[in-house]
Amino acid sequence: MRARLLGQYISVVCVAWVGLTACQHQASTHILFIGNSYVFVNGGIDKQLEGLAPQTETMSFAVGGYTLERHWNEGKALQMIRQGGWDYVVLQEQSQIPVTSQKTFTDYARKFDEEIRRNGGKTVLLMTWERPDSRTFGVTTAALAASYSGLGAELGAKVAPAGLAFERSLNGKPELTLYSQDGHPTMEGTYLAACVLYGKIFEQSPVGNAYVDARISAETAAYLQRVAAESLGY
Repeated sequence: MRARLLGQYISVVCVAWVGLTACQHQASTHILFIGNSYVFVNGGIDKQLEGLAPQTETMSFAVGGYTLERHWNEGKALQMIRQGGWDYVVLQEQSQIPVTSQKTFTDYARKFDEEIRRNGGKTVLLMTWERPDSRTFGVTTAALAASYSGLGAELGAKVAPAGLAFERSLNGKPELTLYSQDGHPTMEGTYLAACVLYGKIFEQSPVGNAYVDARISAETAAYLQRVAAESLGY
């Protein structure tokens, strides 16, 4: 089931098994996404993760242009965390803030991490990628990786290195477009980020996963799965 309310994208998915007319909740892992349009475009990274790992339930609270600071101050994401029941909460910061305002990023990620842990969950930091229009501000792949990795080490949180995977993919196949000029991922970029999250959260390689979104080719999906695995050290 997927709903859109006041520009805030919330998704809940349940798994239906062959031979049953009712939707059966067989999920073993519950994941909440907090972020912005990088998360919800192309139907959502959460939706792609559900395809790769069918026995999951996800909810996405993502609002265009939002930072973790704004999510925290408005309180709605915090309410969702405090409802409990989340195995993991994925935090995605606005694409430039981890470098241009690193203290803001770390301060609010720490606040969220404390609440996530207090309510029985684990934090996953979704490292974003270098935007074509952001290099002049110093927001490079290396700078993003340093910011996310440093915070992940401090918090003892998982870091899903989507930004490093994007770089690896572009080095291998520069003709494969992963994002637009403002950094929003294409369908291929969304799928790659989901493969990275799958590998990091479930601690297994995405290579060979049967799920392929109909909007990309099987050949491209196989390449992106391999890139994600290599970026994670599998």
